[in-house]
Amino acid sequence: MRITFENVKGIVSLDFEIPSGGVWILTGLNGTGKSTVLATLYRIRNSYGFQKFFRTSPLADRVDLYDNASITYEINGRSVTYRYGGQRWRARPRANSLVLEDFPFSTVSYLEANSERIEPFSDEIAPNRLRDASDDIKDFLVAVLADDKWNNLKFVNTRRGRGNEAFLIPYRPGRERAYKYYSEKSFSLGELCILRLAKRISEIPNDGLVLIDEIEMALHPQAQVRLLEKLRSVSRDKNTTVIFSTHSASIVKSAGRRNLIHLVNKGRNTIEAIRNPYPAQILGEIAFDDELGADFVFFVEDKQARLLLEQMIQEYLAIANPDINYQPLCKIAPVGGFVQVLEFVNGSSQIFPSYVRRFAFLDEDVKTESLRSAQRRNDHRLLDLFNRSGQILNYLPCTPEVGLVGMIEGQHVRQEIRNSFPGHAINIERIIQTADYQALQSQNPRDLAKKKIANVVESISLTTGIDEIQIRRALYKIYTKHKYGNAIGDLRALLGPIFNAR
Repeated sequence: MRITFENVKGIVSLDFEIPSGGVWILTGLNGTGKSTVLATLYRIRNSYGFQKFFRTSPLADRVDLYDNASITYEINGRSVTYRYGGQRWRARPRANSLVLEDFPFSTVSYLEANSERIEPFSDEIAPNRLRDASDDIKDFLVAVLADDKWNNLKFVNTRRGRGNEAFLIPYRPGRERAYKYYSEKSFSLGELCILRLAKRISEIPNDGLVLIDEIEMALHPQAQVRLLEKLRSVSRDKNTTVIFSTHSASIVKSAGRRNLIHLVNKGRNTIEAIRNPYPAQILGEIAFDDELGADFVFFVEDKQARLLLEQMIQEYLAIANPDINYQPLCKIAPVGGFVQVLEFVNGSSQIFPSYVRRFAFLDEDVKTESLRSAQRRNDHRLLDLFNRSGQILNYLPCTPEVGLVGMIEGQHVRQEIRNSFPGHAINIERIIQTADYQALQSQNPRDLAKKKIANVVESISLTTGIDEIQIRRALYKIYTKHKYGNAIGDLRALLGPIFNAR
């Protein structure tokens, strides 16, 4: 199944293979055709789709025309091409106008960020008129917004238009017995967008195609990721294909490479739809909006590397620049494997303002293993990536989990670990001597270290109730102090040239 575009809304050419089953993330810079792709997919089951999304201007005969435009749908060796004929788009050959019926989608739904508020009149809010929202809608809201208040969601049919449903949240003020209600005007923009999406999603039949256009814009990054997970669940339950256009770095990083479709302008508005791209290739275009205001941006491989580098920078700045009011603003961004980090740091010079300095920090095993392996194999492509990185490439003092395991299984910091969790009897020696810990195995030292750290962190979390991220952060802080406590010169040698360069 594919759609071919020629001279449509500034796009000279684009060949788009239609995916089926699951949730697909469609991304690309503005002007690469995301909305155009969604509009043509919508046309598969909606005969007025072109009139809705490809409107011409009635004001002049030289504005918004589609004289040379064509859109071709192809499936099972049959195709039909639509061209604009002055008032409407016409099928050529006409005998193939039924080709769209061959596409395996029962319906095609286009969902936008609709935050329209509907408020009931006072006399409409009566106990006999209030209804519970459907379980599908409530479950969707609770999953995405992470708030159980949506389990109490009610609605009332209003007189303001046929079928309009106004949603409300009941509450009891103080010790009053009677309920009062928050209407939609009290909901945030993000809540309203997800409410409207949940309602539309709950009405979609099985085997459909769902097109979603950047509805995550009013959501916190964590809610964006939860939205993606909920859409995956709905897709599985309803055997539905979901195509989600986005500029969200959080969604791109969470989607999974095989479900990414990246629209790239290859020059002169010839667009290529790249399937299975590396996330770093996409992030290199959409960037990290919150990092743009930083003084320094550090790219690392994963979250563990971020936690370690975070503690190293804090330790360095506490000594070299102790006045926190004048410390630089630093952002640390996990990108992926070391190859993606190198590709990203080499290709990101045009993304950030000139005052933002960029550096890559790779795990120590990249230098001792991957780089040497590339040198032995004379891997020109990989060696070129390392060479081009030059002075912006640095290395952490260890592979993070391997470094932590070495510290934890040693004797010298166990009391310091205990002191980091006051009020709790943390006995590291007992944890690492348990049968579960001792039974952990892997041929790969890094994988074994990950398993061991996960075991230790889970044990501490069960004892203390502290979040696992905070526990890992505390352990990396201890590691940093242990590593550089008597060798602060090594930390200065590593980070000093970065922070002191003019």
